[in-house]
Amino acid sequence: MGKLTWLLIAINVIVFELVFSLPSQEPIFQMFAFSSGTSLEIWRWFTSMFLHVSASHLFFNMLGLYFFGKILEEHVSAKWFIGVFIVTGLFGNFIFMLIDPSFVIGASGAVFGLMGAAMLLNPIKRIHMYIFPLPLGIVAILFLLVETFVIQFQPAEFANVANIAHIAGLLAGALFAFIYDWKKSVEGLMFLIICLLLLMILGPVFGIITAIGAFILAILESIIGFFLYGIAKVIGLIWI
Repeated sequence: MGKLTWLLIAINVIVFELVFSLPSQEPIFQMFAFSSGTSLEIWRWFTSMFLHVSASHLFFNMLGLYFFGKILEEHVSAKWFIGVFIVTGLFGNFIFMLIDPSFVIGASGAVFGLMGAAMLLNPIKRIHMYIFPLPLGIVAILFLLVETFVIQFQPAEFANVANIAHIAGLLAGALFAFIYDWKKSVEGLMFLIICLLLLMILGPVFGIITAIGAFILAILESIIGFFLYGIAKVIGLIWI
């Protein structure tokens, strides 16, 4: 199970290693990133979704891809899965393009698209995104609350994050879920509402859980980043 999810993760990691093995990444980003000024260059629609600006950027996107992609892949056909990934990623980028002329790269829109579909088709599935097992519905609501906070208050540390692309991708993924199985999606939506009420009642408890989980994930991010950059340096010896 999850073969397509692992394939997408492998492609993203390989692209990252190749890009960061080069003396400079700037020419690659300029050639393959997406923006309103380059929207007619169709290859950028797809290449931008497989580029990441840092090991941290890659790590958290691949973490989401692993959890949400694996769950969705259990419920839909391969064509639907790839369709959700590509279409929601494109939708997120194009919505971002209408609001911001900056370049955008990363699989975030597509990952949120997978989450948007998975959270409706199987919201009770337990995942360990924050180390502790939580229903996907709770995790999805937490993600939505964070994104809403960032968009509303625009903290400086999220200045270069395409949050609008995330929300657009998630909404497109949710639409896919309703098209695929509207009855199950309605049931999933009801469960999400229950999750929201539960978060309102037990907010401090989930706050502690996510804080501990985020701390552990930050440690893992540093360790994995060290290895990712190290591998890129080794590959870079080829270009010398």
